[in-house]
Amino acid sequence: MRVRDQQYWIDEFRKMSAFWAHDGDPKRPHALLTTSGMHSNGFFDAEQVLEDATLVSQATQELLNLLRGHDLDHRVIDCVVGPAMGAVSLAHDLSRHVTNRRGLPVCRNVYAEKEIVNGEPAMAFKRRSVRKGECVLIVEDVITSGGSVEVMAEAVSRAGALVVPFVASLVNRSGLEEVGGKQIVSLVNYPMPRWKPEECPLCKQNSEAIWPKGLENWQRLNAEY
Repeated sequence: MRVRDQQYWIDEFRKMSAFWAHDGDPKRPHALLTTSGMHSNGFFDAEQVLEDATLVSQATQELLNLLRGHDLDHRVIDCVVGPAMGAVSLAHDLSRHVTNRRGLPVCRNVYAEKEIVNGEPAMAFKRRSVRKGECVLIVEDVITSGGSVEVMAEAVSRAGALVVPFVASLVNRSGLEEVGGKQIVSLVNYPMPRWKPEECPLCKQNSEAIWPKGLENWQRLNAEY
């Protein structure tokens, strides 16, 4: 069972302009996160990774190796689920690797979609669903706070399936070791705190906050200072 170390995956993601971390130099800009508007000392662009089918296959195979190293028997996994859209291809490939290693029965894969229920975030299986009594593994592209994992687990439980005590991800930037009682197993565990603009310690050092996407801004983040 081959397991590459974390630095290997950081280097691979950096080659794809998908992984960046601030070095503490206040002259260097820092990340203005696209969705939340919060600031951070790091960034992971999963979309860049998910475009590469070969790397996704290698990454999900490695995640399965890591899960086995944590004593999760892949033969018990009936279905792999992930939230749309980022984890759809990850769920597909992980289920394929499970099936290839154990043979029949086929490990299924499905995905859930975000919705709002009573003003709160939730997940729903709108196309295909997990089945009652299935043993389910949750996979994510990146874990930022763990919130989506928790609502994903709630959706699985509502459908009558069982969630294994692990969650798999490419990158865990949350600084957490577990979420909702499930141990996080990731290729990269690299805390990347998020701050409100008025609380950002890098802003207080006069570091500029910029969008981390786009060639020009990416070059600015990675330039020599």
